[in-house]
Amino acid sequence: MMNKKLIKNYLIKLTGLVLFYLFYSWILPDIGTQNTSTGGSDPLENVLLLGLTIASFIWVLPIIISGLESFKMFFTSPIFKRRWNKFKTLKRGYYAFIFVIIIFGLSFFSEFLINSKAIFVKYQGKIHFTLFSFESARAFGLKGYGIPNYRRMKEIYNVRNQERRERIANNQATEEDKKYLEWGDDWVLLPIYPYGPLESLLDELPCRPPHPPSWAESKWRQEFFDEGLYVLPKKMPSKQEIAEKYGRPQWQDLDQVDLYHRLALDGLLPLKEGVKKPGTFQHLLGTDDRGRDVFARMVYGFRTSVSFALVVTFLCYMIGISIGALLGFYGGKFDIIMQRIVEIWSAMPFLYTVMIFAAIMIPNFWMLVIILVLFKWMGMTYYIRGEFLREKSKDYVAAARAIGCTDGAIIFKHILPNALTPVISFAPFAVVANIGALVSLDFLGFGLPAPTPSWGELLGQGLGNLHKEWLILSPTVAMFLTLLLVSFIGEAIREAFDPKQYSRLR
Repeated sequence: MMNKKLIKNYLIKLTGLVLFYLFYSWILPDIGTQNTSTGGSDPLENVLLLGLTIASFIWVLPIIISGLESFKMFFTSPIFKRRWNKFKTLKRGYYAFIFVIIIFGLSFFSEFLINSKAIFVKYQGKIHFTLFSFESARAFGLKGYGIPNYRRMKEIYNVRNQERRERIANNQATEEDKKYLEWGDDWVLLPIYPYGPLESLLDELPCRPPHPPSWAESKWRQEFFDEGLYVLPKKMPSKQEIAEKYGRPQWQDLDQVDLYHRLALDGLLPLKEGVKKPGTFQHLLGTDDRGRDVFARMVYGFRTSVSFALVVTFLCYMIGISIGALLGFYGGKFDIIMQRIVEIWSAMPFLYTVMIFAAIMIPNFWMLVIILVLFKWMGMTYYIRGEFLREKSKDYVAAARAIGCTDGAIIFKHILPNALTPVISFAPFAVVANIGALVSLDFLGFGLPAPTPSWGELLGQGLGNLHKEWLILSPTVAMFLTLLLVSFIGEAIREAFDPKQYSRLR
């Protein structure tokens, strides 16, 4: 039994060491501006990578393992099961929790659901998995060397397949047509929503971006009229024509410009040859000022925002819980000195620091995570410190000391599982705050670099195009609904974890 336990501990430590090395080697090239002038690796970068891995293995890994064991004890305790059952009775919060979990889980399959690249392409009897690979247009029998437009390629294949069937039916098949009797038809399997977050649609949609949602018929008619894409009558219609041909006798006294404008908005004028209207469900939220599909960018931005908020919350809580536990457990001069350090650090200006970093290097996901963690870990420290000050005077702590438990075992295995109530209660609201922080930084231009899909970037575009209301309404409504659902979850958790049976607010 002991040998199995030792082997398990060694495997956990080895796995942690490998994960730390892979994590730091992944984010280290992106911390600063990349130097592509030299082909070799930077010795300073290798030393830093090794130092971070060793330091994390010595100091961070034991804290993570102990913290995870404390959370395991907390979530498997009978009192948590009773609280969970109470949480499920709070329907608004419980259903919001289920809905957010499902939507967030589906967002990780966005590449399969919302993407301009095909999932599979069958060409000349061979199937190509094209979603995460680069395939040139010539590889599929088209002209050009870049990535093909898979939507157009699907249309071309359908036309070719139909023409090939007709030639075979009329006994006019070529040698290549005969091979297709064995190969089968060429086809392209596209995602459900075949538009990507980074793809510009300027060559497919008429008018100038931002384009309105495809279902907004009146908006498109206004766009067509502004761009002069309607075929106007050669001469001013007579009053009789206005009444009989167009069925609008109330417009007989309008001037020419106003009359044509109203005829266009009512759909009574034909479009010029070659101008096509988008399908009703082609672009649900229109396009941004660069012709990119807003709905696709919203979905990918949701995944980025929630992932960012969860990572920042986890790291902040890991640091805040560790430091707060030490302050509350040891107390005395250590507590006083560290409290002053925490207070001084919390007075550092957050926005100015982000502006300085953004001026020196290109911001990215992990750099913003590190910056926010550095400025947001203090909040949970005070709550955990208070919980430890209250819990360490109880009898079970004295009993643990009496049987010879170490300080680490008392902190992480005895006190911490009983001090996690504020952590669980405040977590949803911390996620809300971190989502708002990323959106604010993106809106101000200090967040994720272009062309990363971002709600804040769309808000900035909406501010610059106030007459294109879908640009500002889309991220605003999405943020409102997301934060509202997470707030419902936080409210239900707070009530479920209330130590009293009935809340004072009832």
